Amino acid sequence: MARPLFIIGNKRSGTSQLVRVLNLHPGIFISHESDVAWILFQFHHDRPFHAHPWDSDRGMRLTLQLAGSLLRRDASPRDNFLAVQTAIMEHGTPWLPAQAKTGLRWIGDKKPMQHTDPEVLAFLRTHFPEARFLHLIRHPFDVVASSDRFNQTADGDFWLGLSPEEKMERWGFHEAQVLQWREAMPGRVHTLRYEDFCRRTAAELLRLWAFLELPADPNVLRAAARQTRPNARPVRAVHCSRETARIAAAYDYDLRRRSGLRAWAENTYWRTTKMLAH
Repeated sequence: MARPLFIIGNKRSGTSQLVRVLNLHPGIFISHESDVAWILFQFHHDRPFHAHPWDSDRGMRLTLQLAGSLLRRDASPRDNFLAVQTAIMEHGTPWLPAQAKTGLRWIGDKKPMQHTDPEVLAFLRTHFPEARFLHLIRHPFDVVASSDRFNQTADGDFWLGLSPEEKMERWGFHEAQVLQWREAMPGRVHTLRYEDFCRRTAAELLRLWAFLELPADPNVLRAAARQTRPNARPVRAVHCSRETARIAAAYDYDLRRRSGLRAWAENTYWRTTKMLAH
């Protein structure tokens, strides 16, 4: 039976690209923001369905329309999870085509911010003890810039009304939740940096598949390498707190410059970084 797999962290971190690559493997299916964890959290706490405080209800509404009738009060959260996610895989969504995978080993959802909600994480820890988590992290300056660009589109709904500085702190908040989760559940969270995933796609995929105990697939490696390219847009530096700078440094993100990419941040953090180094 397929085991649960959840993507955690921050939106605008390359998670949609990661999902496309993961779904190339015959043993994995990850839905594109089905909100299944949030749906199950509400359903099994006898709460009315409503949007998560950190997100829109777009994914939740689509999932309930497609598979809400499959939710059963006499079923466990795990059984309801498998029923909903299997239906999504077999029927497809506006973001993912229908798929038929008979040898499925892992099935889950990409909803990185909702999956860092402490209440949702506690629910998953209780009812999905065998679940594993993929954590994709991206330089915070890129996440802030990507949210600005996304919110200029018709679908833009991410961190609306927040200043760049406030977005930096939200980035730090979600990444701090992941750090706590990694310490509480060693061996169940696999972290990869988006920049490394783009530069060394094959090597990072091999590490990821080893974490999931899946065989390497040369055809998937070749297809993934063709689909994955690093972002080269220039971005601006954004002021942040010492704690957020500490979290960024924990993942080797230099808040002074973007070495190795064709994008540079303004040199505004040398004092903070120097202090943290001591």
